[in-house]
Amino acid sequence: MADSVVSFVLDHLSQLVEHEARLLSGVEDKVKSLERELQMINVILRTTNSNNDIQKTVVSQIRDVAHEAEDVIDTYVAKVALHNRRTMLGRLLHGVDQTKLLHDVSEKIDEIITTLNQIRENKIKYSEFQERNHQSIAEEEEEEKERERLLHKLRRNVEEEHVVGFIRGSQAIIKLLKEGGSRRNVVSIIGMGGLGKTTLARKVYNDSKVKQGFSCCVWVYVSNECRAKELLLSLLKHLRPNLETELQEENNKGKKFTEEQDIFNLSVEELKKLVRQYLERKTRYLVVLDDLWKTQDWDEVQDAFPDNNRGNRILITSRLKEVALHTSLHPPYYLQFLSQEESWELFRRKVFRGEECPFELEPLGKQIVASCRGLPLSIVVLAGLLANKEKSHREWSKVVGHVNWYLTQDETQVKDIVLKLSYDNLPRRLKPCFLYFGIFPEDFEIPVRPLLQQWVAEGFIQETRNRDPDDVAEDYLYELIDRSLVQVAAIKTSGGVKTCHIHDLLRDLCVSQSKGDKIFEVCSDNDIQILTKPRRLSFHCDMGHYISSSNKDHSCIRSLFFFGIYSNFTGNEWEWLFKGFKLVRVLELGKNHCAGKIPSNLGDFIHLRYLRIDSNFGIIIPTSILTLQNLQTVDLGNWFREIPICFPAQMWKLKHLRHLYGQGPVKLQGHYSGSNEVMWNLRTIFPIDIDTQTLSLMKKGSFPNLVKLGLSINSDRQGKWPKLLQSLQELSHLNILKICLRGDFDASIGTVSSIWRFGCEPQELLQSLGLLTHITTLKITNICSLMITVPPNVTKLTLRGISSITREGLNALRNHTKLQILSLYGDYGSNINLNCVVGGFPQLQVLQLKKFTSVNWKLGNGAMPRLHTLVIINCQSLDDLPNELWSLTAFRKLHVKQPSQPMLRMLRDLKIKDRVQVIVDDHDN
Repeated sequence: MADSVVSFVLDHLSQLVEHEARLLSGVEDKVKSLERELQMINVILRTTNSNNDIQKTVVSQIRDVAHEAEDVIDTYVAKVALHNRRTMLGRLLHGVDQTKLLHDVSEKIDEIITTLNQIRENKIKYSEFQERNHQSIAEEEEEEKERERLLHKLRRNVEEEHVVGFIRGSQAIIKLLKEGGSRRNVVSIIGMGGLGKTTLARKVYNDSKVKQGFSCCVWVYVSNECRAKELLLSLLKHLRPNLETELQEENNKGKKFTEEQDIFNLSVEELKKLVRQYLERKTRYLVVLDDLWKTQDWDEVQDAFPDNNRGNRILITSRLKEVALHTSLHPPYYLQFLSQEESWELFRRKVFRGEECPFELEPLGKQIVASCRGLPLSIVVLAGLLANKEKSHREWSKVVGHVNWYLTQDETQVKDIVLKLSYDNLPRRLKPCFLYFGIFPEDFEIPVRPLLQQWVAEGFIQETRNRDPDDVAEDYLYELIDRSLVQVAAIKTSGGVKTCHIHDLLRDLCVSQSKGDKIFEVCSDNDIQILTKPRRLSFHCDMGHYISSSNKDHSCIRSLFFFGIYSNFTGNEWEWLFKGFKLVRVLELGKNHCAGKIPSNLGDFIHLRYLRIDSNFGIIIPTSILTLQNLQTVDLGNWFREIPICFPAQMWKLKHLRHLYGQGPVKLQGHYSGSNEVMWNLRTIFPIDIDTQTLSLMKKGSFPNLVKLGLSINSDRQGKWPKLLQSLQELSHLNILKICLRGDFDASIGTVSSIWRFGCEPQELLQSLGLLTHITTLKITNICSLMITVPPNVTKLTLRGISSITREGLNALRNHTKLQILSLYGDYGSNINLNCVVGGFPQLQVLQLKKFTSVNWKLGNGAMPRLHTLVIINCQSLDDLPNELWSLTAFRKLHVKQPSQPMLRMLRDLKIKDRVQVIVDDHDN
C-alpha cells in the first residue's frame, strides 16, 4: 500500500503544480523537487518485495514520509488560500506571518527530501547486504513454500465426505459434467475463499456415479505461484506414478529419451506431449484443477488435454470469474453461502460429533453460527475450537460477539486462507479500493453510486485514459465482485449493481490490515481510541461521546465518515469539525440532521472533494462553497421530497464539480451575474428547480456535458417548457432524464398542492419529449393519464402516478421498437388495461407493475417475445396472470410482492418448468 500512498501524493502534487500554481507561490520549485524525489522512490517501491523485515521497514518509512510531505504541502496551500481571501488591509497586517510560513515550509520540504535520500541510500545498502546472504533468502523461500503446503493441508482437513449444504451444488455440477455433448468441456466452480469450492469439487470427484462415467480421474492442486511445468509434472505424477522408472528403462534400451533420465529436465512442450499421449489412450477422462488463479496458467497447459469427442471433462475451482469465463464458453457455477439451517447443522455435527446439542446451549450456538454469515470455513474452524473446550454456557458466552477475533488468530490460519491469497493477488490499483470496504459498518448495504464517487475523490482512480473516472471506478468494483471479494446485495431493474457488501470476516480483516498501514481506523462504542495516525476515520458510535472523551490531533485526517446513531449537527459539532479537520477531502456525514443550514465557513475546507449530508430537512448551502475549487461531488440525499434545497446561483464557479444531488429540487438563489462561464466537468444535477435563472444557464450552454438530469417543474412556470426543451436538445451527452410535474409549494402547510397553473394539461407538454433523441432512460412522476410521446431511443421508461392508461397511450408504448424496461406505478384507485396484441412490445425484457387497484391484462400470441422478468407489487385486485406468459421462451423470473389471496393460491399451486424462478413476498413492506 505504500506505493499507492506515494502515487496518490504524486498525483496530488502534480495537480497542484498544474492547476493551483498561485497557491504554491514561493515554494513551487521546492514542490517540483519533492515531486521528482517521490517519483524515484515510487520506482523503488514498485520493484520491492516487502516479505522480509528490512523491506517492510523501508516501506513503512517511505509511507510515513510521504504522508508528512502531503501534510506540509496541504497545510501550506490551505493557509495561503485563506490569506488570499483577506482584504488588502488584512493581507498587509498578516504579511509577517506569511513570510514566516514561506520560510518554515521551505525548510520542512528540504528536510523531507533529505530524509527520502537517506531512506533510499539505506535501502540500497541493506539490499546489497541481503543479496550477499543468499542462504537466508533461500530459507525464507522454503519457509513460504512450507507454509503454503500447511495451508493446503488445512483446506483439505476442512473437507468431509458428507458435508451439509452441498447436496444441491453437487447435483448441479454432476449435471453440468454429464451435459455438453461429446466435445471436451470445462466446468467451473467460483466463490469466495473458504466458501467450500474444493469441498464441493471433492464431493463430486468422489461420487460413485462420476467415477463410473470416466475411465480416468485425476486431481491436481494449483497454487497461486504455480508454473506450467510444475502443473504438468503434478499431472504426470498422478497419471503415471512410475513414469521415471519407465523413462529410465526406455533410455537403457536406447530408445526415445536418450539425453535425460530425469523428467524434471524435460521441457514444457515435452511434458504436455506426455500428458496428452496418456489421456488420448483413455476412453473418457476427468481432470480437476483445484484453485486456478491465472488465465495464463490455463493457456500454457490446455493443449495437454486432448479433445477427441469422447465427452472429456475438466473441472476448475477458482475465486476469479475471469478465469472461469476464459476457460469455457459455459457460465460458471457460483457457490452460495450456507443457509442458517445448513450452517447450524454443520456446526452441530462438528462440535458434538453425532450427539445432540444440549438445549441450553442451542441459542448461544446459533448466535455464534449466525456471526459466520454462512462461510463454511469459519464454521468448521470455530466448531473445532469449541469441540475441545468445555461445553458450557460460560465458555460459549466468551465467543458470542467475538467470533471474528477468534477466527483471525494466527493459529487458525483463516486470515491466510480467506484474505491473504486474494489480497496479495490483487493488482495494486484495486488494493486500496478493497480495503475501503472496512470503513463501513457490519451488515451495511453499501450504495454503489456514492462509493464509486468516493473512490474518485480519494484519488484511487488515477489511470483513466480519457475515460470518465466514474466508469473506471465501476470497472474496479466489478473486478472485485468477479474476484469473489465483494457480494452484490441489490440489483437495479436495468441490471447494474445498486448496493453491495462484503462478508464480516473480510471486513474485519480489512480493518486490521488498514490499521497497521495507517489507512483508516474505525471508532465504535467499544473502542473510541485512535491508536495510530490514520488518514481516514470512520465513526460507528455516538459522535458527541467521542468529542467529549477525545483530545486527539486530527490534522492528518483526509476522510471522515459518520455511520453512528443519527443526531442533530449543532454548533458544537460543526465547530469541532472546522477546527480539527481542516485538510479533509471526503466528508460523509450520513443521515445526520443539519437543522436546515450549513455554517458559512464551509469554504474553510479548502481541499474538500466530496461532501455528503443526507438530511431530512431542507438545506441551505452557504455561498462560501463556491470557493471550494477541488469540489467534485455534493450529495444531499436521494430525490424523494419536494422541499427545495437552496444553492448559490453562481454555481458555475465550481469548475471541478461533477455531481450535484438533492433530496429535493435544487433552487438557485442569490444574485446571478449573467456570466458566460461553462461547467465542463458537470455530469449530474439531480434534481433542479426550473426557474428563470436555471433556464438562463441552460440556454447559454453552461452545462454542456450533463449525462443525468432531474427536473422539478412547477405548474406556475407558464411558457417556460418549450424553451427548456429546446435547450435540452443541445445536451448531446444527456441520456438519463427524470421529470417531476408538481403543483405549488404551500409554505403554510409545508407541502405541495395539486393545483396546476400551466394553462394546459401537463400531458400536452409531454408531447414534445419526442424531440429528445439522446435520452435512453426516462422517468416521469405525477403523469396522471398516459399521453406521452416517448423519445425514440429510450430503452428504460418509468411512469409514476398513473391514474389510467388510454388506448392511444398504450399504443405508443407497445409499438416502441427499443423499449426494454418498463415500470408503471399507479396509486391506490388507479386502473390499468394492458391489451398486448401480436407483435406488441417487441424488445421488452423487464415489466414492473405497482399499486394498481384494477389490472386487466391480455397477452396476445407473439407479444412481449423477449420478456424475461415480471415484477408485480401491491396490485391487490390482480388474481391471475395470462396463460401465454408461461409460453414465452425467454421468461425466467416472476417476483410478486403483497399478492392478493387468489394470486397467492395460484402461485403456490403453479407448476412450471425449472427455468422460471418464482419469488413471492406476502408481507407488508
